Amino acid sequence: MGSGLLPRTLDDPNLDGQIHSQWKGPSDILSLLLLVGSDVIQRAIAQQAGSKLPTPVVFSFGWVAYAFAVSLSAVGDNLLMPPPDISCVVISCPSGHVKTNQSWVLGRILRDFELTWMTKEAREGLRTLLENHAVPKKSLCVSVWEPSLMRKSKQPVKDWTWWSGYLVLVLQLGLAGAAWGYWGDWAIFAITSGGTLLALITASLPQWRRERWPCRENTSKSFVLCRGNGCQHALVIWGNGAGLDFEDLASTGEGTTTESYTRVVIVLLTAGWVVFLITVSGVRSQTWFLVGIGAIGMLHTVFVAGKSRDSSSFGVPLTPREYVLEENVMTTLEEVERKYPGVGLSMVSTFFPGGLSGGKESDFWRKQQETRKERLQELRKSNNAKHQNA
Repeated sequence: MGSGLLPRTLDDPNLDGQIHSQWKGPSDILSLLLLVGSDVIQRAIAQQAGSKLPTPVVFSFGWVAYAFAVSLSAVGDNLLMPPPDISCVVISCPSGHVKTNQSWVLGRILRDFELTWMTKEAREGLRTLLENHAVPKKSLCVSVWEPSLMRKSKQPVKDWTWWSGYLVLVLQLGLAGAAWGYWGDWAIFAITSGGTLLALITASLPQWRRERWPCRENTSKSFVLCRGNGCQHALVIWGNGAGLDFEDLASTGEGTTTESYTRVVIVLLTAGWVVFLITVSGVRSQTWFLVGIGAIGMLHTVFVAGKSRDSSSFGVPLTPREYVLEENVMTTLEEVERKYPGVGLSMVSTFFPGGLSGGKESDFWRKQQETRKERLQELRKSNNAKHQNA
């Protein structure tokens, strides 16, 4: 029997040496770490991209794997942006068309609206209703917002999450510089700088901005964003001539193509990441610095990828108008229709897919349909007068 098949004993000096060597300089595991976590990086870039400044992403584990994934996307489905995190629909109020959302931006807006930036009044009103009736999720809270007239669409607000990318980037370079200054090991600084540069170039491609907002601007149409029948929250975007066309935005990916220039750059970047991986595999000293720098970058990447943010951070600035909440879904939709002609009508087929049973409810909606245009014109005139007096 060959010696290679003999079992190792606990006092095997070779085993002790191998373990000690690995913990002293974990270069092999560092190379493996560069090949995991590509999905998180894609979502972090999607969160930060869109500004005219370089996108503040940091060097972390997973970038090599992501480089190959983005190359496949560029020549395959032609998309850099990730798919939506949640399943939701966009209802066009003028036509009543319901479209399944394919936009990551719209999915994040609805998710974060439900988690964080819903108005305090709407959240408290729903909580009070549920506590009083002790019947959870039997009503619908409709929050009405409108595009901001003070901020432009497609220009993301740079919040502290966005700026934190540059802070972590400086921290990483500072740690790499410490290894160079104290131990004279310039390789750590060179590798960190190279990885950071490749990450910044990848995340700052113009394609990201084009895919984020492939829609018309300054629309007067109103839209409803919700998770569909049975949901507890619906976000109404009341058109005022200053917003984005959510129906266009929900169709992200349809007809989108990656430019030849972008494909060439992505292929070159992928080659650069391969060279980067080979270089990292050859580092044998002060490798814990690289592990630490990569770990800091990974923690920040995970934080950014999942962070809840205001809609203005996605280039969709909104301001609240009011919320509508009644005893049940039907009475809520009726009240929405009275205040916002056409909005309640467009939601009926989604929340009552089987149709109405007849009687007073059918009579109400038939009357609303007949008078929708007149009521909408009156409301538009009233809103224009308010904006002129403001």
